[in-house]
Amino acid sequence: MRPLQMLFAGLLLGVGVASASAQAPIVNAVVRHRPATTSVAREVQTIAQEGIPAWIGYKVPIVSSRGTQLRDTGNCCGRCRLEPATDLIVLARVADRELLELRTEAVDCDIDAAGMPLFWIDGVKPEDSVAWLSSLIGGTSSRPSRFDERVLTAIALHATPAAGPALVTFARTGATATLKGRALFWLAQRAASEALPAINRALDDDPDTQVKKQAVFALSQMPKDEGIPRLIELARTHKNIEVRRQAMFWLGQSRDQRAVDFFASILK
Repeated sequence: MRPLQMLFAGLLLGVGVASASAQAPIVNAVVRHRPATTSVAREVQTIAQEGIPAWIGYKVPIVSSRGTQLRDTGNCCGRCRLEPATDLIVLARVADRELLELRTEAVDCDIDAAGMPLFWIDGVKPEDSVAWLSSLIGGTSSRPSRFDERVLTAIALHATPAAGPALVTFARTGATATLKGRALFWLAQRAASEALPAINRALDDDPDTQVKKQAVFALSQMPKDEGIPRLIELARTHKNIEVRRQAMFWLGQSRDQRAVDFFASILK
Protein backbone atom coordinates (compact mmCIF):
# COMPACT_ATOMS: atom_id res chain seq x y z
CA MET A 1 0.00 0.00 0.00
CA ARG A 2 1.24 3.47 -0.91
CA PRO A 3 2.31 5.78 1.95
CA LEU A 4 -0.33 8.37 1.07
CA GLN A 5 -3.11 5.79 1.20
CA MET A 6 -1.82 4.74 4.61
CA LEU A 7 -1.89 8.34 5.75
CA PHE A 8 -5.37 8.95 4.37
CA ALA A 9 -6.83 5.81 5.84
CA GLY A 10 -5.22 6.65 9.15
CA LEU A 11 -6.70 10.11 8.87
CA LEU A 12 -10.20 8.73 8.63
CA LEU A 13 -9.60 6.36 11.50
CA GLY A 14 -8.02 8.89 13.81
CA VAL A 15 -10.50 11.66 13.31
CA GLY A 16 -13.27 9.27 14.26
CA VAL A 17 -11.60 8.44 17.57
CA ALA A 18 -11.21 12.08 18.44
CA SER A 19 -14.54 13.37 17.14
CA ALA A 20 -17.89 12.10 15.92
CA SER A 21 -17.69 14.51 12.99
CA ALA A 22 -15.41 12.18 11.00
CA GLN A 23 -15.98 8.76 9.51
CA ALA A 24 -13.77 6.18 11.23
CA PRO A 25 -11.08 5.80 13.97
CA ILE A 26 -7.33 6.24 13.52
CA VAL A 27 -4.37 4.54 15.18
CA ASN A 28 -0.92 5.93 15.94
CA ALA A 29 -1.59 9.51 14.88
CA VAL A 30 -1.18 12.94 16.43
CA VAL A 31 -4.52 14.52 15.53
CA ARG A 32 -5.24 18.15 16.34
CA HIS A 33 -8.74 19.47 15.71
CA ARG A 34 -9.51 23.08 14.96
CA PRO A 35 -12.74 24.72 13.80
CA ALA A 36 -12.88 26.62 10.52
CA THR A 37 -13.33 30.00 12.20
CA THR A 38 -11.68 31.83 9.29
CA SER A 39 -11.10 31.01 5.62
CA VAL A 40 -9.36 27.80 4.60
CA ALA A 41 -6.50 29.88 3.22
CA ARG A 42 -5.99 31.58 6.58
CA GLU A 43 -6.27 28.30 8.52
CA VAL A 44 -3.68 26.60 6.30
CA GLN A 45 -1.35 29.59 6.52
CA THR A 46 -1.62 29.65 10.32
CA ILE A 47 -0.80 25.95 10.58
CA ALA A 48 2.05 26.21 8.10
CA GLN A 49 3.63 29.01 10.12
CA GLU A 50 4.27 26.55 12.93
CA GLY A 51 7.12 25.34 10.73
CA ILE A 52 6.70 21.62 11.39
CA PRO A 53 6.12 18.93 8.72
CA ALA A 54 2.46 17.99 8.94
CA TRP A 55 -0.66 17.12 7.02
CA ILE A 56 -3.76 19.30 7.04
CA GLY A 57 -7.08 17.68 6.27
CA TYR A 58 -10.76 18.45 5.94
CA LYS A 59 -13.79 17.02 4.23
CA VAL A 60 -16.44 18.39 1.88
CA PRO A 61 -19.32 16.74 -0.01
CA ILE A 62 -18.16 14.90 -3.13
CA VAL A 63 -19.85 15.21 -6.50
CA SER A 64 -21.27 12.19 -8.28
CA SER A 65 -19.18 12.26 -11.44
CA ARG A 66 -20.33 10.12 -14.36
CA GLY A 67 -17.88 7.42 -15.34
CA THR A 68 -15.24 8.44 -12.82
CA GLN A 69 -13.95 5.73 -10.48
CA LEU A 70 -13.10 7.49 -7.25
CA ARG A 71 -12.07 4.38 -5.35
CA ASP A 72 -9.47 1.74 -6.06
CA THR A 73 -10.86 -1.25 -4.20
CA GLY A 74 -7.80 -3.30 -5.11
CA ASN A 75 -5.74 -1.19 -2.71
CA CYS A 76 -8.23 -1.24 0.14
CA CYS A 77 -7.67 -3.28 3.27
CA GLY A 78 -9.55 -3.79 6.50
CA ARG A 79 -12.78 -1.76 6.49
CA CYS A 80 -14.11 -0.96 3.00
CA ARG A 81 -17.51 0.62 2.40
CA LEU A 82 -19.71 -0.89 -0.29
CA GLU A 83 -21.75 2.26 -0.83
CA PRO A 84 -20.37 5.20 -2.86
CA ALA A 85 -18.43 7.76 -0.88
CA THR A 86 -20.30 10.90 0.13
CA ASP A 87 -17.31 12.94 1.26
CA LEU A 88 -14.14 14.14 -0.40
CA ILE A 89 -11.07 14.32 1.82
CA VAL A 90 -8.63 17.11 0.98
CA LEU A 91 -5.11 16.63 2.31
CA ALA A 92 -2.37 19.27 2.18
CA ARG A 93 1.22 18.63 3.29
CA VAL A 94 3.19 21.53 4.74
CA ALA A 95 6.84 21.82 5.77
CA ASP A 96 9.23 24.73 6.29
CA ARG A 97 6.23 27.08 6.32
CA GLU A 98 5.26 26.14 2.74
CA LEU A 99 2.51 24.08 1.13
CA LEU A 100 4.32 21.32 -0.74
CA GLU A 101 1.69 18.80 -1.78
CA LEU A 102 -2.03 18.36 -2.14
CA ARG A 103 -4.02 15.14 -2.47
CA THR A 104 -7.67 14.15 -2.51
CA GLU A 105 -9.11 10.78 -1.61
CA ALA A 106 -12.45 9.02 -1.22
CA VAL A 107 -11.31 5.74 0.35
CA ASP A 108 -12.02 3.90 3.61
CA CYS A 109 -9.28 1.69 5.03
CA ASP A 110 -7.90 0.81 8.48
CA ILE A 111 -4.27 1.97 8.44
CA ASP A 112 -1.61 3.15 10.87
CA ALA A 113 -0.80 6.84 10.30
CA ALA A 114 2.76 6.33 11.62
CA GLY A 115 2.54 9.14 14.16
CA MET A 116 2.59 12.00 11.66
CA PRO A 117 0.94 15.23 12.86
CA LEU A 118 -2.47 15.80 11.30
CA PHE A 119 -4.41 19.05 11.67
CA TRP A 120 -8.09 18.36 11.00
CA ILE A 121 -10.21 21.43 10.17
CA ASP A 122 -13.87 20.97 11.09
CA GLY A 123 -16.73 22.67 9.29
CA VAL A 124 -15.05 23.78 6.03
CA LYS A 125 -17.53 25.26 3.55
CA PRO A 126 -17.22 23.77 0.03
CA GLU A 127 -17.26 27.15 -1.71
CA ASP A 128 -14.48 28.39 0.58
CA SER A 129 -12.46 25.28 -0.24
CA VAL A 130 -12.90 25.92 -3.98
CA ALA A 131 -11.74 29.53 -3.56
CA TRP A 132 -8.60 28.43 -1.69
CA LEU A 133 -7.78 25.64 -4.13
CA SER A 134 -8.22 27.99 -7.10
CA SER A 135 -5.69 30.37 -5.58
CA LEU A 136 -3.06 27.62 -5.52
CA ILE A 137 -2.94 27.02 -9.29
CA GLY A 138 0.00 28.67 -11.01
CA GLY A 139 1.94 29.15 -7.79
CA THR A 140 5.52 28.32 -6.84
CA SER A 141 7.57 26.10 -9.14
CA SER A 142 8.97 24.16 -6.17
CA ARG A 143 5.83 22.04 -6.02
CA PRO A 144 5.47 18.73 -7.91
CA SER A 145 5.05 19.00 -11.69
CA ARG A 146 1.43 17.81 -11.62
CA PHE A 147 0.43 19.89 -8.62
CA ASP A 148 -1.89 22.17 -10.62
CA GLU A 149 -3.66 19.21 -12.21
CA ARG A 150 -4.26 17.63 -8.81
CA VAL A 151 -5.68 20.88 -7.49
CA LEU A 152 -7.96 21.14 -10.53
CA THR A 153 -9.20 17.60 -9.91
CA ALA A 154 -9.90 18.48 -6.28
CA ILE A 155 -11.97 21.46 -7.39
CA ALA A 156 -13.92 19.34 -9.86
CA LEU A 157 -14.85 16.78 -7.23
CA HIS A 158 -16.48 19.35 -4.93
CA ALA A 159 -20.27 19.06 -4.79
CA THR A 160 -20.88 22.79 -4.90
CA PRO A 161 -22.05 25.17 -7.66
CA ALA A 162 -18.86 27.19 -7.07
CA ALA A 163 -16.79 24.49 -8.80
CA GLY A 164 -18.33 25.05 -12.26
CA PRO A 165 -17.32 28.72 -12.71
CA ALA A 166 -13.84 27.94 -11.37
CA LEU A 167 -13.38 25.23 -13.99
CA VAL A 168 -14.66 27.53 -16.73
CA THR A 169 -12.05 30.11 -15.74
CA PHE A 170 -9.21 27.60 -16.03
CA ALA A 171 -10.62 26.24 -19.31
CA ARG A 172 -10.34 29.76 -20.73
CA THR A 173 -7.19 31.10 -19.08
CA GLY A 174 -5.15 28.09 -17.95
CA ALA A 175 -1.41 28.55 -18.31
CA THR A 176 -0.95 25.34 -20.33
CA ALA A 177 -2.89 23.33 -22.89
CA THR A 178 -2.95 20.43 -20.43
CA LEU A 179 -4.56 22.53 -17.72
CA LYS A 180 -7.18 23.88 -20.12
CA GLY A 181 -7.90 20.39 -21.39
CA ARG A 182 -8.32 18.93 -17.91
CA ALA A 183 -10.68 21.74 -16.97
CA LEU A 184 -12.79 20.97 -20.05
CA PHE A 185 -12.73 17.27 -19.21
CA TRP A 186 -13.98 17.85 -15.68
CA LEU A 187 -16.69 20.22 -16.85
CA ALA A 188 -17.98 17.47 -19.12
CA GLN A 189 -17.74 14.87 -16.34
CA ARG A 190 -19.78 17.05 -14.01
CA ALA A 191 -22.35 17.59 -16.78
CA ALA A 192 -22.44 21.19 -15.63
CA SER A 193 -24.48 23.75 -17.52
CA GLU A 194 -21.22 25.57 -18.27
CA ALA A 195 -19.66 22.58 -20.05
CA LEU A 196 -20.92 22.92 -23.61
CA PRO A 197 -20.38 26.70 -23.90
CA ALA A 198 -16.82 26.31 -22.56
CA ILE A 199 -16.10 23.46 -24.97
CA ASN A 200 -17.49 25.39 -27.93
CA ARG A 201 -15.44 28.43 -26.97
CA ALA A 202 -12.27 26.35 -26.97
CA LEU A 203 -13.14 24.80 -30.34
CA ASP A 204 -13.91 28.15 -31.93
CA ASP A 205 -11.46 30.53 -30.31
CA ASP A 206 -8.48 28.82 -28.70
CA PRO A 207 -5.43 29.07 -30.99
CA ASP A 208 -3.83 25.86 -29.66
CA THR A 209 -4.75 22.74 -31.61
CA GLN A 210 -3.96 20.58 -28.58
CA VAL A 211 -6.60 22.45 -26.60
CA LYS A 212 -9.08 21.94 -29.43
CA LYS A 213 -8.35 18.20 -29.44
CA GLN A 214 -8.90 18.08 -25.68
CA ALA A 215 -12.17 19.93 -26.19
CA VAL A 216 -13.32 17.24 -28.63
CA PHE A 217 -12.43 14.57 -26.10
CA ALA A 218 -14.36 16.45 -23.41
CA LEU A 219 -17.32 16.60 -25.76
CA SER A 220 -17.18 12.81 -26.10
CA GLN A 221 -17.66 12.60 -22.33
CA MET A 222 -20.91 14.56 -22.41
CA PRO A 223 -24.30 12.81 -22.28
CA LYS A 224 -24.81 11.37 -25.76
CA ASP A 225 -27.82 13.47 -26.65
CA GLU A 226 -25.65 16.55 -26.16
CA GLY A 227 -22.30 15.23 -27.37
CA ILE A 228 -23.08 13.09 -30.43
CA PRO A 229 -24.86 15.76 -32.53
CA ARG A 230 -22.06 18.25 -31.86
CA LEU A 231 -19.38 15.67 -32.71
CA ILE A 232 -21.14 14.95 -36.02
CA GLU A 233 -21.29 18.65 -36.75
CA LEU A 234 -17.57 19.03 -36.03
CA ALA A 235 -16.69 16.01 -38.18
CA ARG A 236 -18.61 17.51 -41.09
CA THR A 237 -17.71 21.18 -40.95
CA HIS A 238 -14.89 22.21 -38.61
CA LYS A 239 -12.09 24.01 -40.44
CA ASN A 240 -9.33 22.34 -38.38
CA ILE A 241 -8.53 18.93 -39.83
CA GLU A 242 -7.32 17.60 -36.46
CA VAL A 243 -10.64 18.53 -34.90
CA ARG A 244 -12.47 16.66 -37.68
CA ARG A 245 -10.25 13.62 -37.20
CA GLN A 246 -10.73 13.60 -33.44
CA ALA A 247 -14.49 14.02 -33.82
CA MET A 248 -14.62 11.02 -36.17
CA PHE A 249 -12.49 8.95 -33.82
CA TRP A 250 -14.72 9.57 -30.82
CA LEU A 251 -17.84 9.03 -32.90
CA GLY A 252 -16.42 5.65 -33.82
CA GLN A 253 -15.86 4.86 -30.15
CA SER A 254 -19.38 5.87 -29.16
CA ARG A 255 -21.26 2.95 -30.77
CA ASP A 256 -24.19 5.30 -31.13
CA GLN A 257 -26.60 4.67 -34.01
CA ARG A 258 -26.39 8.30 -35.07
CA ALA A 259 -22.63 7.87 -35.49
CA VAL A 260 -23.19 4.69 -37.54
CA ASP A 261 -25.61 6.56 -39.79
CA PHE A 262 -23.10 9.40 -40.17
CA PHE A 263 -20.33 7.05 -41.33
CA ALA A 264 -22.74 5.27 -43.65
CA SER A 265 -23.60 8.61 -45.28
CA ILE A 266 -19.90 9.33 -45.83
CA LEU A 267 -19.35 5.93 -47.46
CA LYS A 268 -22.25 6.54 -49.82
